[in-house]
Amino acid sequence: MQPLSPDDPNSIGPHRLLARLGAGGMGKVYLARTPEGHLCALKVVKEDLAHDSQFRARFAREVRAARRVRGPFTPAVVDADPDAAAPWMATEYVPGPTLKEAVRANGPFPEESLRVLVLGLARALATIHAAGLMHRDLKPSNILLSPRGPQVIDFGIARAVEGTVLTRTGQTFGTPSYTSPEQVTGQGVTPSADVFSLAGVAVFAASGGPPFGEGSPVSTLTRVMKGEPNLGAVPEGPLRDLLSRCFAKDPERRPDADTLQREASVLPLPSAEHGWLPAQVNEQISAKANETKRAEEARPPTAPTSGARGRQDGAPGKGRGRRIALVTGAAVAALVLVGGGALALNAFPLASEDSANSADIPPQEEAADDPDGDGGDGGAEADPDEPVPASFEGFLYDIAFSEDGELMHVFGSNTLATWDWREGTRVDVYSPTPTGAMITPQGFAAGTTANYVEVWDGGSDNRVAVLGNDVDEVRGQFDMPALTSDGARVATLGSADGTVEGAPHIQVWDVDTREIVREFPVDGMLTDLFYTPDDSTLVGIVTEPGYSTYLGVYVWDPETGEVLQTFRGASYYQVSLAGDGRTLAMVNGRDRVSVADIETGEVRDLEDPGMDSDDLVDVQISVDGSRVYGATSDFSDHPGFVWDAESGDLVPTDNLVLNSPMGAHPDGEFIATASPPEGGTHTILILDDDLEVVAEVS
Repeated sequence: MQPLSPDDPNSIGPHRLLARLGAGGMGKVYLARTPEGHLCALKVVKEDLAHDSQFRARFAREVRAARRVRGPFTPAVVDADPDAAAPWMATEYVPGPTLKEAVRANGPFPEESLRVLVLGLARALATIHAAGLMHRDLKPSNILLSPRGPQVIDFGIARAVEGTVLTRTGQTFGTPSYTSPEQVTGQGVTPSADVFSLAGVAVFAASGGPPFGEGSPVSTLTRVMKGEPNLGAVPEGPLRDLLSRCFAKDPERRPDADTLQREASVLPLPSAEHGWLPAQVNEQISAKANETKRAEEARPPTAPTSGARGRQDGAPGKGRGRRIALVTGAAVAALVLVGGGALALNAFPLASEDSANSADIPPQEEAADDPDGDGGDGGAEADPDEPVPASFEGFLYDIAFSEDGELMHVFGSNTLATWDWREGTRVDVYSPTPTGAMITPQGFAAGTTANYVEVWDGGSDNRVAVLGNDVDEVRGQFDMPALTSDGARVATLGSADGTVEGAPHIQVWDVDTREIVREFPVDGMLTDLFYTPDDSTLVGIVTEPGYSTYLGVYVWDPETGEVLQTFRGASYYQVSLAGDGRTLAMVNGRDRVSVADIETGEVRDLEDPGMDSDDLVDVQISVDGSRVYGATSDFSDHPGFVWDAESGDLVPTDNLVLNSPMGAHPDGEFIATASPPEGGTHTILILDDDLEVVAEVS
């Protein structure tokens, strides 16, 4: 990290620059502060590429695709401007060394760390590939290290550079030591090329050297094409065997990222007590965090920003102080396995002002002994003296209204809260935020973690049950629990290890007795699950491992586990059910919408919106079933769509923009939608029947 030079700008877009992180083939990278006071890594395109119209078009396309990548090992894109004079993109900042820096400074990784590295990288590639992207240049310098696992950066950007500077000079794209044979020849390049590169990265971590040795690019590429990798530094056993398969010259013989993830997840992992990284690397992370803090203090904000919680003099405030504490406290970070074999940071409670409610949730027995049912410290009321965020940070997953329509419930990666949407004020917040959650119109709430489910009645101050806490049962990382309308039962996905190999099954719990009353198998993993309004059936979206291939929308009888209907066309994140409990709207092929009757199984397609790209990501049907709304992805070239559900015809919208998620008001007069993100944050817009904005929750 270097201080800004006189030639560097003070800001790019809305982001204030703090320091220079480095430079590469595409341009410069800066440490920057967003308007909300968060840190980001901002990459700005260099001048010769900025003047290349083909590069600009590819860059804009790849940025749109990269924004779909959401996972624990891929820092999210928080903002971008492909149309700026110098196009730029900002991602989450990870204050840690690259794998290249760590190995060069401290030597090769031990076997336990190698296993975690391979598993985390496989999970990252599975997430990238599921979004329709390839990395194309996975190498040690594109992998950052953090206590929560390896973080893969620069995915998709290689595609934007490819075809411009490098191909003008006739060079092959990629880093020779980690390039696959098919990338050398330029023929048949598929996601398997990334798997080949992953194996090369693992060999570097094990040996300190590239997999095909040192030398000129020409000699290295010759060995890539005809030679064998140096696997001698990888301990004999399953890990070496797995990497050997990844090095197959024939891409068809390599495991894909999902298979690699599954096989790596069964290898022994380090104990949670000491984390996954060698002690010297944890020291590097702490040094990076301190360096970051000094850069922040050297460039305090010139004026307070609307969303930041730091003090006006730029010293770390309550919110930012905890961010630094979580990073520098590497010694208290523990690695745990959650759904799909993914890794996550499980930080022990820290002595900071805002660490309330971060302690472990009481086990089921303690909750059962709580006669008042309030669960002790399981929830937190909104503090009237604490400033409410100016907008919603991170990803938003769900918006729902209360039964009377006066309150709005919002769930995202950083929030589970209830709002008075007319006043724009937050009235309740659930802390810490669960990984999966829902709040019913009647005010019952459920939240999932890797090993248990919490249930609340009427607000975060009234937790009535903790279900599970069984070390032999793992829940999907992004599993959405389903609650009946009276809050008496909750259904959730479970398996022996959080994967398909662990025999996934839906468990139906009785909240009062805290016992499983029904249990039945599922054909794959779930991305959504909910009861119909009369609680007679369960509806869920089932996918294959890795959440990359959608098997369909399933309808079950929760009393018997019988599959009542299966709709095979739905192929993206969400479906939506009308208030009649039988009319289901679902995205079909990511470019059109279908409406189904879950009782008869009849499916009819709504008018084709004529999209030239697969950007349709969400659907919402009004409570009365009269209208269907379709939302497109962030930075899509297409606006949102509205259909008349009865005729199936498109309703003129005058370029209305709808973003995921959406929520339907119970009286049918309003629809809630997230605004396109700016600086990684959203504002929620409330539209009336004429599609005019009548309120903003911000």
